[in-house]
Amino acid sequence: MKISLISPYPDLCSLGIRLLSSCLKRAGHQTRLLFLPDPAGDRVPHGKPRYSEELLSQTLSLVRDTHVVGITVMTPYFEGAVQITSHLRREYKGPILWGGIHPTIRPEESLQYADWVCVGEGEGAFLDVASAVKTGTKPRGVPNIWMKEGDRILRTELRALVDDLDCLPQPDYSMEDHHVSFEGRMVELDHSRMEKILGQATVSHRLGRVGYQTMTSRGCPHKCTYCVNDGIHRLYGVGKTLRWRSVPHVMEELLWVRQNMPYVDFIWFSDDDFTSRKSEDLESFCRKYQKEVGLPFSCLISPLSVTEEKMEKLVDAGLVYVQMGVESSSARIQSLFNRKAMTNERILRAMRIVNRFKDRMAEPSYDFLIDVPGERKEDLVQSLRFIAGMPKPYRLQVFSLVPYPGTGMYELALKEGRIQDERRDIYNRTWPMHRLTYLNLVMILAKGGRMPSWLLRALILPWVVRVLASDPLRPVVQLLYGTARGIVRKLKRKASRA
Repeated sequence: MKISLISPYPDLCSLGIRLLSSCLKRAGHQTRLLFLPDPAGDRVPHGKPRYSEELLSQTLSLVRDTHVVGITVMTPYFEGAVQITSHLRREYKGPILWGGIHPTIRPEESLQYADWVCVGEGEGAFLDVASAVKTGTKPRGVPNIWMKEGDRILRTELRALVDDLDCLPQPDYSMEDHHVSFEGRMVELDHSRMEKILGQATVSHRLGRVGYQTMTSRGCPHKCTYCVNDGIHRLYGVGKTLRWRSVPHVMEELLWVRQNMPYVDFIWFSDDDFTSRKSEDLESFCRKYQKEVGLPFSCLISPLSVTEEKMEKLVDAGLVYVQMGVESSSARIQSLFNRKAMTNERILRAMRIVNRFKDRMAEPSYDFLIDVPGERKEDLVQSLRFIAGMPKPYRLQVFSLVPYPGTGMYELALKEGRIQDERRDIYNRTWPMHRLTYLNLVMILAKGGRMPSWLLRALILPWVVRVLASDPLRPVVQLLYGTARGIVRKLKRKASRA
């Protein structure tokens, strides 16, 4: 079988389709990978097409001779997936299958566009789909695969999660029949283009390095109500959703990268909570990584799992940058997020641990959420007051909360009347699209970690907030905020062109 796999995501990691490709190849099938990074990036436009007709026509030409097309879909890139699918429908006669988190949470909606959708993990399901198509039949009854016949949706049972991640092959970075949208047209993805695109990714840009992004686990130990993992926990119920790859399995991947992608000079681990790995496994990882890989690396940590002992081992092994989720310093919002265990005392203790290694690492990033359903002014003031007391240096990553379907925050946003048009208010909103309010502006101004603590505290004095966050001054704040954001965007575009 010949199978095309398409990713509309902004980066080239696309771990889902790379793993699918390796699984399909191992079973004897041919794959073609197409990467169409959304041109809008993280600022998705509402009601506007993502891709040019020329680019979509080139995509159609590339998939025309394949038996099945698979498209991976996350909610922010839903519109792009719809546009790709609609264009392919003009001439492509084979079945189109959607997989990923959006079809998992919204299978009925996804079946308005795709022939089949994959609910849950796709490695075993897609192999069964390929086997069915090879025999000229539809994958009726295949666990995880839903389809429509007439007006009827044929639902199937949910297969068990892959428990042993070591049974999966390494992600496909072979560059064999891989294609990418580059400077407005579809071209072959080679190592020269890969190096350039990887170097533009978020953490790569911050560290001034070319990073290889991967994960050593699936799932998350936490159950935060704003996160996609909340939907996964609801789907699978109580059970073992967090699974880890063995250290040798991870080393095998990274050694391949060192041998075949020599331009990669740091590793970017995207596990939801890297330090929640068992201490003995983490110690084994650090020992082997330092000896066998030896590249600088970054990871995500949690206030609940990081310890000084773990940090010491990780930094000795090459850790140069961490990102940690704080989200809010308001006890009320922490409760809404199902993060009551993440008290300010624990968060501050974790920050102090990280700060002890400041001379050996880049400044850490701490995540905060704004535009939260149920949020009050005093909740943001509490977060800003906490920020004023955080140990420096640091950077803030300020995310506008998007209440994705399947999460507890979606239900709260719906109850509050925040969602009038899902496509506009959720699908076409992403984390940088902050609401233009005074307190959000103060949070953005504090992002760099350079603002003096006394100034930050002055900006959130009760009378200052009462005046500058008042309704009469809202248009002035919005104008200043919008103007400043426009200037920053222009400067970033100018810098990227240089």
